Amino acid sequence: MTDRVLHFCKMSGAGNDFVIINGASSPDDLDLRALTLELCPRRTAVGADGLVLVEPSERGDADVRVRFWNPDGEEIATCGNGTRCAARFAVIEGLASESMLIDTRGGDIQARVSGVNVALKYSARPNYELDVAVTAPGDLRRGHRVEIGNPHLVFQLDALPDGAIEPICRPLRYAPELGEAGANVHLVQVIDEHRIRIRTYERGVEAETLACGSGSMSSAIALCAVGLVASPVTVETRSGDVLTVRFQQDGDGFFELELEGPARVIYRGEWTGELNSKGHTA
Repeated sequence: MTDRVLHFCKMSGAGNDFVIINGASSPDDLDLRALTLELCPRRTAVGADGLVLVEPSERGDADVRVRFWNPDGEEIATCGNGTRCAARFAVIEGLASESMLIDTRGGDIQARVSGVNVALKYSARPNYELDVAVTAPGDLRRGHRVEIGNPHLVFQLDALPDGAIEPICRPLRYAPELGEAGANVHLVQVIDEHRIRIRTYERGVEAETLACGSGSMSSAIALCAVGLVASPVTVETRSGDVLTVRFQQDGDGFFELELEGPARVIYRGEWTGELNSKGHTA
C-alpha cells in the first residue's frame, strides 16, 4: 500500500460537472473505473456527473485522447460537455493549443477554445429514428431516438414539467425497445425556430443533470428532422447556461455538427486517500 496524491480539476460544462484528470502527470496504474466510483458520489466525495481523463494521443494526427466514465463506473464513447471541459483543461495544462484535434472512442472531434467558451465540431454523422414507440407508464409513448456516440431519446412537449422529472424519465430510460443499454431521456420545449428548452435524465447518473451536450445536439437534430427548428439552435439548459448547436443537412442526414458553450473551472484539488495499485481507497 502506497500513499499517493492524485491531482484533479473540477469543471462545469454548462452545469454538467466533471472530475478531470491529466493522464500525463498521474499514476499510470490507476483503476479508473474504481476511481470514478470513489470520486463521483455527491456528499461523500468530490461529486460529479462523470470522470474524464485527458492525455496525449498516441496518434500522430491528434493532439489529445479523451476518455469518459459515468458515475456508475461505465466507460462511455463520448460526452459533449465533458469534451468541451477536456479541451479547455488541455489548454490550461499545456497539452494542446487553443485549436486541437481530440481522439475519442466515439470519433474525432475538433475543438476551439476561447477563454471559457469552447466549440466542438464532430466528424461523425448522427444516426436517428423518428417517432419510435416505447413501452413505459405515463403519457409519453413515442419519441425520437438519436445516436451520437451515446443513445438518446427525445420527447417534444408543449411545456416542460416544473417538478422532478425522474418519475417520468426513469421508466423511459429503461424502455425494452431501447435494448440493454437504454438511453438518456430528454424533455424538450420548442420556443421558436432557433431556440429550445431542455431537461435531461442521464443514464449512469440515473437522475436529472443540469445540462447534456450530446443530448442538446440530439434534441436539435430530431426536432429539425420533424421540421420544428433550424440551425443554429440555442439550447436553454436546466442550469441557465445556453448551448448553441449548429449543423448542416444533406437530404435526410446531418453533418458538420457543432456544440458551443461555456466550460468553467470550479476548483483544483488533491485526492489524498490511500490508493493501492488498482486505484481503490484503503
